[in-house]
Amino acid sequence: MKKLIKCIAILFFTVQLNSQERRVETESVTLENLFTFIVDHFEEDGNPQNISFLLKTHQGDFSDEDKFVLKQTFKLLSKRLSEDDYISIATYNNYSGIALKKTSPKELKKILYTVEYPKESIKAFAKDGIELVYQYANEIYEEDYDNKVIMIRLPERKTSINSIQNSVTANITPSKQKGNGAAVVLSALALLPEIIQVIKN
Repeated sequence: MKKLIKCIAILFFTVQLNSQERRVETESVTLENLFTFIVDHFEEDGNPQNISFLLKTHQGDFSDEDKFVLKQTFKLLSKRLSEDDYISIATYNNYSGIALKKTSPKELKKILYTVEYPKESIKAFAKDGIELVYQYANEIYEEDYDNKVIMIRLPERKTSINSIQNSVTANITPSKQKGNGAAVVLSALALLPEIIQVIKN
């Protein structure tokens, strides 16, 4: 009878341990508020951190402004966190995957490379980046750390000048009359700076 009670107690204790979910906090912030968010939430002598950043992606690479803000933010974070803390970077929306696996914030070159080339840093793409980052956060969970997923919403970028030039050039149909085709192309190219100026405004 004692053995049976012991077995039941051990089984109950094991089930309770397994049923306790690991706690992963979630924060969501826009890119324009990211720098101040880091200043407000992470201190040099704070709790140990295990942070998975989830970056929203659009078609194409991050814009130069996006990269600048992200790089400055990670440089600041690298100063505020210790080598015992961890950073991961994942992406969602246009393409999803883990771009940077659990890394010390002191490995700044690795982090900045990931910001510069996020798509190239992903070894295996996934359908749902949000679901993926939570699975990953549970896999790399650290006891006695603040385990977080920080979702960064990057703005939709305007159409680039190159794509405008390509679309204008593609829409010009050469004339069957000799000499007119070149004139149409020259007229379109002369108007291009004005078109770009209107789009910017």
